[in-house]
Amino acid sequence: MRCSEAADQLQLYLDGRLSVERTRALEAHLARCASCRIELELLEEVVRHLESLQMVAEPADLSLRIMERVARTPQQQPSSILAQLRPSPGELLAAALLATIASLGSLLTQPALLRLLPLEGGPLMGLLASVTHLLQSMDATTLTLVCWVMGTLVGICITLLVVGEELRSRWLRAVWERLPVLH
Repeated sequence: MRCSEAADQLQLYLDGRLSVERTRALEAHLARCASCRIELELLEEVVRHLESLQMVAEPADLSLRIMERVARTPQQQPSSILAQLRPSPGELLAAALLATIASLGSLLTQPALLRLLPLEGGPLMGLLASVTHLLQSMDATTLTLVCWVMGTLVGICITLLVVGEELRSRWLRAVWERLPVLH
């Protein structure tokens, strides 16, 4: 018998719950192994100390007080599938922001729609015209890459706004640790 196997059986031995064969094998191991004998002596000392402790009597009305407290606790209604799917305000904000960005992206690629907007002559119109010209001059692969990168960055920003301070700081710390610059 190995020490690891003997250690697993010591408490069962003290409780008298080992078979006769297991008891004989464990006693034979204990006769040869000083470290297992020391562990058995420690367990016997713990048992002696536990037996010397006085049991604490529970109050007579303990069950009644527990049942009263349970009865006063408001019942929780099981939530339906629809309630679990209801978006949080942060999720609604993120969806609205992404829908706005997608709508603006489709507007920027439609010069006929841009002319309908009442932005003529303002600085915003100049910016929109520049962005529209830039987007129209790109080939499809570059435009797809730009949209993917911008969508990813916006998604990361929205996620970081929604998740909360602790998760946001953990994410930023993990990114900072992986940057290939000297800290």
